Parts: sequence; structure tokens; C-alpha cells
Amino acid sequence: MVAGYREKLAGIEAEIQAIAPELNLPPHRYKPNPHFARGELPRIAMDILRDAGGPIAVREIAIKALARKGITLPDRRTMKLTRLRLAQTFGAWAKRGLVVSVGTNKGRKRVLVERF
Repeated sequence: MVAGYREKLAGIEAEIQAIAPELNLPPHRYKPNPHFARGELPRIAMDILRDAGGPIAVREIAIKALARKGITLPDRRTMKLTRLRLAQTFGAWAKRGLVVSVGTNKGRKRVLVERF
């Protein structure tokens, strides 16, 4: 099945090159996060949520996580990428019932669900 998908992808790329030969399609490459190792950001975020003891905004969690890695003044791109990855993590945790959102829109904060 994988070989069939690769053949289809190669055919589609050949059609694109036939239509627009000047278009150079770059290869897809995974870019690792330069600040956090794989799985490190969710672990740090969980620790921050436990320490907070109450609702906390994703922006505050991102600032604290970056500070733990020694980045006290992050640039806009680093903050945005960190916030997006945290939002994805919290979405997955919400589906599993680990966190809940409190508030709406800009006032939204996350809090751990108490387990008994």
C-alpha cells in the first residue's frame, strides 16, 4: 500500500512539474525544535500546571517553560511556536480528560483535573 502511495505521489509531482517546470518543489524535512527535546515541553508544562495549583494561561506556561530552558527574553517566533505546541498538547490532554479550559477567548486558562 505504501509503495502505491509513493507511486501516486511521484505521478502528482510529475504532473505539477509538467504544468509549471519553473516551480521547484522542496523536499519535506522534519525540523527539530531547537529549544526542547522530543517530549520535553509537555513534561515541563505538566510540572508548571502542578506547581501553579490553579488556572494558568498558555502564554504564562510558555514563558515559564522557556525560562526553565534559560531563554528569558524569547523572540516572537519562539514564543509563537512554543504557544502553538502547548495548545496542541493541551488539546490532546483535554480529549484524555487531563486538563480543562476555564474562561473563553483571551481569558482562557488551563487547569489540571483533580484525580482521586
